[in-house]
Amino acid sequence: MNLGKISSGRIIYFLIVAAFFYALILFFSDINKIILVLNEIKFEEYLLILPLTILTLLIYGWRYKIVLNKLDIPLNFKDCFLIHTAGIAMIITPGSVGLIVSNYLLKKKTGHSISSTVPILIFERWLDVVSLTTIIGILLFWNDFIASQIIFVIGLALSGFIFFVFKNSVGLNFLNKILIKTKILKKFVVNTEEFQATTKKLISLKTMIYLFAVTFLIKIVVMISIFLVFDLFNLNINFIDSNQIFLTNQFMGVLSFIPGGLIITETGLLGSIVNTGTDFSIATLLVLLIRIMTFWFPVFIGFITLKFVLSKR
Repeated sequence: MNLGKISSGRIIYFLIVAAFFYALILFFSDINKIILVLNEIKFEEYLLILPLTILTLLIYGWRYKIVLNKLDIPLNFKDCFLIHTAGIAMIITPGSVGLIVSNYLLKKKTGHSISSTVPILIFERWLDVVSLTTIIGILLFWNDFIASQIIFVIGLALSGFIFFVFKNSVGLNFLNKILIKTKILKKFVVNTEEFQATTKKLISLKTMIYLFAVTFLIKIVVMISIFLVFDLFNLNINFIDSNQIFLTNQFMGVLSFIPGGLIITETGLLGSIVNTGTDFSIATLLVLLIRIMTFWFPVFIGFITLKFVLSKR
């Protein structure tokens, strides 16, 4: 697998688009007001929130180790964390298909075929989608935002679809067709027997309940960090509202299949925050700080980890 094909040209293009977009929203903002707000908020407190992002990456690594243990793949926590975090760097590829790099690294480390480990990638995405959908559904008891209602329904349908692909040969054949049509990923057409052998080990009720609990822990840490960022601005937006705004728009970004949900997530967040009566310039700064913490910082750590892992090969 040539990682350069995934990580060079398209990523540079993505970064250029991202820089242009952020420059554009800053252009329409009042820079003087943003500077004034930056001087008023306690920026050192924001820096203290960032370690919560590292904590989520550590818990993701823990979840990855649990999954590997269920598949009888012996790997210590350090290697699990490095492989999983290295894969996060590739979230900026279209549809996040570059996340399959973690399966490639796992193959190099353990010798297990990609056909037998691709179910891990799908299963983890399913856990994330189901947990997000569940949390958004719970938050609807307090605020019945129409956008959250729509995302909740879509989330339910998507959860069912992913599980169908994960469990049934018909869905697997559909996945293979997608891989064949994708130039970079056509080498990873899945062996049906190996794929299904893995899925049988992962869909036991006890395993799913345990992994759902870990996934919810991850989301809770993220929700706490989101509220703390909102709280820096003294906007009088409570824990439930701040996270309903964030999770709904984050899910919109996921559904767009645009790398990292770029533009979709930012514009959704910006519009939702402005609708609370927040000034556009302040909302712009808030969105930038949220995206740095929840997207750019993890991707940055992912790239450092990926370079480290590749240098050890």
